[in-house]
Amino acid sequence: MKKLLALVLALVMVMALGMTALADGEIVSVMYGGGTPETMDPALNSASTGSNLIRLAFSGLMGTRVVDGVVTKEPELAESYTISDDGLVYVFTLREGLKWSDGSDFVASDVVKSWNRAADEKLGASYGFLFDVIDGYGTGSLNVVADDAARTVTVTLKAPCAYFLELCGFTTFYPVKTELADDEGAWAVNPETYIGTGPFRVTSFKVDDVVTYEKNPYYWNADEVKLGGVNAYLSEDSVAILAAYESDAVSVIQTMDPTEFDRLNAQYPGELTMYEQIGTYYVLFNVHKDLSPEGKAFTQKEQSAARFALGLMINRQDLVDYVTMGGQVPANGFYPPALGDGNTQVTRGEGSIYGTWYTGTATPSAEYPAYTEDQVTGIKMLMDLGYTYTGSLETGDVKFTDIPGFEFSFNQNATNSAIVQYVQACWEMIGVNATINTEAWATLQTKLKAGDAEASRMGWVADFNDCVNFLEIFISNSGNNYPRLGQPVGDYTRYTENTKEAGIGANWGANFDQTWADAYDALVAQIKNSTDMAERAELCAQAENILMSTGAVAPLYFYTNPTMVKSNIKNLAILPTGDIVWNYAYIEN
Repeated sequence: MKKLLALVLALVMVMALGMTALADGEIVSVMYGGGTPETMDPALNSASTGSNLIRLAFSGLMGTRVVDGVVTKEPELAESYTISDDGLVYVFTLREGLKWSDGSDFVASDVVKSWNRAADEKLGASYGFLFDVIDGYGTGSLNVVADDAARTVTVTLKAPCAYFLELCGFTTFYPVKTELADDEGAWAVNPETYIGTGPFRVTSFKVDDVVTYEKNPYYWNADEVKLGGVNAYLSEDSVAILAAYESDAVSVIQTMDPTEFDRLNAQYPGELTMYEQIGTYYVLFNVHKDLSPEGKAFTQKEQSAARFALGLMINRQDLVDYVTMGGQVPANGFYPPALGDGNTQVTRGEGSIYGTWYTGTATPSAEYPAYTEDQVTGIKMLMDLGYTYTGSLETGDVKFTDIPGFEFSFNQNATNSAIVQYVQACWEMIGVNATINTEAWATLQTKLKAGDAEASRMGWVADFNDCVNFLEIFISNSGNNYPRLGQPVGDYTRYTENTKEAGIGANWGANFDQTWADAYDALVAQIKNSTDMAERAELCAQAENILMSTGAVAPLYFYTNPTMVKSNIKNLAILPTGDIVWNYAYIEN
């Protein structure tokens, strides 16, 4: 409690000092939650917290404008663009007089250099594959041509891309000053080298403490930036975050214990909002973890069935009703509602092209009322796989005795902790031992990227509104492909000879006889290049079927974004992608 009080008092003091730091605007203080991001390099980042910190200091060819609370997607560093009739060539004309935040000139060739850096496999950017829609990807030189004198950037695509303008507003595509940027991201924690083109610029970076920003006088639209700066505090402690908000030390928070929602709504009417969010919270399993019982060697098809059965054991309705309590919707597939497929939005139900994987998540089984319909299906699958068990469905006391235990990792906050404990209890109910392992978010990301986690909680919120954004997470060369589908074992050492090459073998697809590249990557490539939107939607449904058949992901719910905002913060935009736009926000006195 003393530590918490000291944090709150420190925040109040810093905020009070910050209010007088700049004459042309007040300082706002925020706590997104999530702690210190793994990186602040726009090309290397793949986390939503890091993205919102990056957006304060950088911008892209496309951006977001907010006028009287109305949000529109508009050109940002570009003043205009044209698209060729065949959809392959985009010509962006940059605004005149653009500057980096250190006052030096920003030119069209800076975009070319930045995109080639981010797309270079040597950098190892998790989102580097997003550049594969551009001609020349993989050759070391994208087909992107700059004319500094004419202020133009000409981009030639491999095939028409329905979401290319969305990509141009995504952080991976934000230009950086490449002569200052190293490949490890160290440049991105030094204010002297962290030079961007956004509405603010970093003045200090303190790990596990705070990133401070001041207004960037060289921002192209600086006249419309009302704030003098932003203090972004880095914490994963939900109690400290809420205490800071209630003491008026911070004005915006996005991490709080769900059990506090009723009190907060009553005590601070209108300040807590469950914002719409296009995202899915899920459990992932490393496909190199062997779930075979002692004395057997499961095929990869059987491993997939075991993973899927474990996912069926979770009562998703109870999870959102009694654990998360933030208006979330139980997941019945991987794609969230309102996600676009190029033809329409994803919907499920009678006549839909999209499948449903969890149909009786909270419906008591008519035959075995101690369990839900989904749980009965999952238990029967495990029985059919040959696991040893005691008890019976009739008596409601089935306990499996030889399902291998596994490590279940998560990054600490009140919501994650409650969810992980609930899922653990669902598995314990049938005798499955999942040992909880708590990690700092940056540490967990590193561990997942190295393949050294057996199971973990994970969430994905749309970077742009198209199904391909949810599919590309799991292509073979994605840095976010934490289940290791189509990937080698990595740093994981607890594999068996039976699972050592599970990711890269011919274990996937409709008949479990294709490599992941053939079964999935090729399908995603078709989706990216398709110009027939109805056909494209059908392909999106097929790809989801293949992904779900692996059992490597078990979607739990579709996100909302609980956020508390002080009533005097105006013109702040909180987007369905989770992005927060401070460019046009102000404090009403």
